[in-house]
Amino acid sequence: MKWFGNIAFSNQVETEPGIWEDKPVIRQYFGDLLRLSKRDQLSDQINRDIAVTNQLSVIADPYLLDSFQNILYVEFMGSKWRVSSVEVGYPRLTLTFGNLYKGEEDETTDGTP
Repeated sequence: MKWFGNIAFSNQVETEPGIWEDKPVIRQYFGDLLRLSKRDQLSDQINRDIAVTNQLSVIADPYLLDSFQNILYVEFMGSKWRVSSVEVGYPRLTLTFGNLYKGEEDETTDGTP
């Protein structure tokens, strides 16, 4: 399945002299969905936990190759998913994700695809 969407990167910005904060930068990428899986996990909670393990193969550009260690999340099917691992296989990167991202909402969009 083909994919087009956003990937967010952590970018440290000096907000005041000597004060640095993480400001996510969002960029758009093309790729292919390699794996889409879901599994219910039993727990002592009222609602069951859902374990998702998805893999996305993304076409890399120089920014992605230089910044893959700073990836925060990928947007997939209307939700933000925390990237748990990245495998570099130039010219593509394989992103594994499965937990919802629960981070800051103060984000900037970099218009370059």
